[in-house]
Amino acid sequence: MAHIDHLVWAAPDLERAIDELQARTGRRALVGGAHPGAGTRNAVLGLGRRAYLEILAPDPAQAAVATPAAELSKLAGPVLHTFAVATDRLDRVAVKLERAGLPHAGVIPMSRRLPTGRLVRWRLLIPAGHAYGPLVPFFIDWGDSPHPADDAGDDCRLTQLSLSHPEAWSLRPLLEKLDVEVDVQAGETAITAQLETPAGSVRLSSLDQVHG
Repeated sequence: MAHIDHLVWAAPDLERAIDELQARTGRRALVGGAHPGAGTRNAVLGLGRRAYLEILAPDPAQAAVATPAAELSKLAGPVLHTFAVATDRLDRVAVKLERAGLPHAGVIPMSRRLPTGRLVRWRLLIPAGHAYGPLVPFFIDWGDSPHPADDAGDDCRLTQLSLSHPEAWSLRPLLEKLDVEVDVQAGETAITAQLETPAGSVRLSSLDQVHG
């Protein structure tokens, strides 16, 4: 089964989100860097086993017009948005997507520069053509780049990730076709993660905040 690489915790302000996450978990996320052209920057909290929580927020140094940052800036506060699945064979994932009837824009190369100046590169494959929004993950290949979790701490853990959707009966088999093993239940559309942290159990959900 596919390995969950990271969770995306979307936020309108990076520093405030870092502070909030520290207050809840007892650990401070490390500033990662900016995503040139996307209008965003991030911070990373390690979750062990080459997994992490990414705080994704607008980058004030970049224009937010027609970028993901424009939507992030509308959030009232941090909210769990989606998740990424790790792979070292994006070509095989592409075949699975096509067999499942999901189009994609091909492999997308990306990069960001760490505060140390080191350049980190990765590649993405993002499924489209479905009605489940961020409940269907995107796929990521880090190649020979260092993994963000390597230096982001290891005393927090992701213990559960669950999805709910009114059409769980169709979402569940779709994820199975992609070898993504996640608990899927019928209900209001939501993604929820349970973390074990030095401050105790922490629940993050897409229902925590709404657009302002």
